Amino acid sequence: MSITTIASFYGSSAASAVRSTSGSVASSQRTAGTASTATSESTTVSISNQARQAAASGGIAVPESIRQDALAELNRVFPQDILDEAKARLDANQGISGSSSATPGLGNLPLLPENAALIAQIKSEMHAAHAANKEGMTNLTPYVRLIQAVQSEGWKTPMSMEDAQREVDIAQAMAKLAPAASEAPLSEAQQLQKDQAAMAQFEKELAGEVPDKLKQRWQDSGLSMPESATTTFPKSIWLGLAKAAGIGEDEFLAKARELAGNYSGNSFLQAVESFISERYVANSGTKTST
Repeated sequence: MSITTIASFYGSSAASAVRSTSGSVASSQRTAGTASTATSESTTVSISNQARQAAASGGIAVPESIRQDALAELNRVFPQDILDEAKARLDANQGISGSSSATPGLGNLPLLPENAALIAQIKSEMHAAHAANKEGMTNLTPYVRLIQAVQSEGWKTPMSMEDAQREVDIAQAMAKLAPAASEAPLSEAQQLQKDQAAMAQFEKELAGEVPDKLKQRWQDSGLSMPESATTTFPKSIWLGLAKAAGIGEDEFLAKARELAGNYSGNSFLQAVESFISERYVANSGTKTST
């Protein structure tokens, strides 16, 4: 599994990770431990002592350091400025799921060179920490969260490691402050049906179809927008929408950065949508619906 894939996974499950017990946090790190190694030159497999102990006990042998990290996270008290920003973003981002950003909804936009270098630095430190760990299991979560934060925010302005950590802290605070889901737990069959529908929608998006939730959002707002957007995953679909409206990538990014300095939350996303819609109407002769 690539570092980018790991980052994507942890980014989408940040809220549940914050609420997890120390055992489940440790369980999410299973891929970080090296239980066995094999090479193309040999069929010999080396099994670590940790793996042997885990097999003998019927579970995962979790290092004490990871247990302590999990407990510290569960009991963490955030500074007031982090809590204030988290509350403000929860209010501003209502209706936009899956994002803790102050400028939500745009997905993976091209990073500034400085921020691409920052991600490379974080990856290097993560690999070094894993190589230096003699316990057989490394807690990669802090690094993965930093990568996800830079990937999400790094298209706007140059970031430092401190900026990335602040974004991580805000996301975790938002997860703790968010109201608990009120829906009844899904049955196994219902969850399977939900997962299959989500996968079908994802496959449509890979083929260039605009997500149904965005189409409905634009219809509710009376906006005329492109019907399809060819984008190479994992790039943001908004680059494809802009191109379909006659807006080049550089122009779109410059406008998005300008809007990010003046708007946040839903207001930011609405401003981006209006920018694309106005250009789309002007270039295609389509009339904005009422």
